[in-house]
Amino acid sequence: MVAVSSLRPRRQPAVLAVAAAVAAAAADRFAMITVADGGDLTPVAEAICSAAQAGDCVHLHGPIGAGKTTLVQACARLLGVSEPVTSPTFALAHLYDGTPPVAHLDLYRLGEATGRDTADLLAYLTEDAIAFVEWPEYGVGWLPAATYLVRIGFDDDGTRQFGISPAASRL
Repeated sequence: MVAVSSLRPRRQPAVLAVAAAVAAAAADRFAMITVADGGDLTPVAEAICSAAQAGDCVHLHGPIGAGKTTLVQACARLLGVSEPVTSPTFALAHLYDGTPPVAHLDLYRLGEATGRDTADLLAYLTEDAIAFVEWPEYGVGWLPAATYLVRIGFDDDGTRQFGISPAASRL
């Protein structure tokens, strides 16, 4: 089950709820999508991918196990990536052929360590790719500002809440 809400409420049938979230994201507005435990993340990916474009940096915030990599997998499928999309936790970054290309960075292993040469990671953040960055708080000081923020939270029953918003510079 998927439920969607937006900061700008609309009077639409529930059947159009996902379309409303996609439209909200595309129009640079906040969208909230609720997904049942283990539910399909395609509606969340559609909301992100309908708005994101080459050169964008999507920051993914959420606890371990929230579904950040699973969301990147859904986004990559929508962007035409045919190869398996895996977590870059140990490699730190992967680049996939899509339309546009998809860069996936997981900065968790960087932690709060300072002094690491990040030039190799910056090479993934190009103007022709959409970058999805897990744990962006560990890239403060060198990571480009987000064009979209995705915040993932859990309810007690395992339901996940995906808040999608454009960065302030996009408003």
